[in-house]
Amino acid sequence: MVDKEEQVEINEEEDKELDDIIIVSEIDGDIGSEPATTLFAVRTTINQESNILRQIFYRFKILDSVPDIRAMLVSPLLPGYVFFEAPQKRSVQIAVQGIPHIKGRIVQNINLTELKHVLLPRSVTEYLESGDTVEIISGVFEGSRAIVMRMPHDTSSSEEVVVRLLQEETPITIKIHGDYLKLVEKKKLVEEPIPEIKLSDEEVAADLDKAISFDDDYDDYEEEAAEGVKAEKSEVLYDDDEEAEDDDEWAKFDGF
Repeated sequence: MVDKEEQVEINEEEDKELDDIIIVSEIDGDIGSEPATTLFAVRTTINQESNILRQIFYRFKILDSVPDIRAMLVSPLLPGYVFFEAPQKRSVQIAVQGIPHIKGRIVQNINLTELKHVLLPRSVTEYLESGDTVEIISGVFEGSRAIVMRMPHDTSSSEEVVVRLLQEETPITIKIHGDYLKLVEKKKLVEEPIPEIKLSDEEVAADLDKAISFDDDYDDYEEEAAEGVKAEKSEVLYDDDEEAEDDDEWAKFDGF
């Protein structure tokens, strides 16, 4: 038989476990039910996303009852949208009501996988290339700017980048992990100047004389004229021979 005191302790432990389950279910939502929070997307004017967030934060300071907004997100990879995490759509409506540059209706039930490329950190080495200007954000040379000299090979698992410091009197080349670099400016494509061709006065005069000379045309004309005369003579001789042969054939019929 179980004593009453032991039974009370068992019941208290079961109640505590049940309370923990209830708290977790309120945050994450029960399996098969709607989540405790939902992602909402609000369309905005492009390049006004940050201004809209500042106005919303200012509104929260002056409102007596602040709407239940868990998080807000803007990203340069998704221009023209502000994302909200909230349990109810009404909270988002209160947050954006009357804010300039808000366009369109509120879209809810955004799938988190659609924002995966925005939320997950992206390695700097994925978009850096030789010639880019970077800033070192950690380590001994924190705050220094440098030029990317060499990137890690595609087949290499290392993310160490070779850079040359710009602010030192003597050029110093170091190898540093890509996580300690921040892109400042992409390299500028320098257009190669077209070399100028300079000609002397004599060369210019010779080119002009050659350009306006008719000697070649006159020679071609003489050759064509000579060929035409030869062709006419051959045609005339051919006609005389044919006429002579015809006369001989008709002469056979003198008795006709």
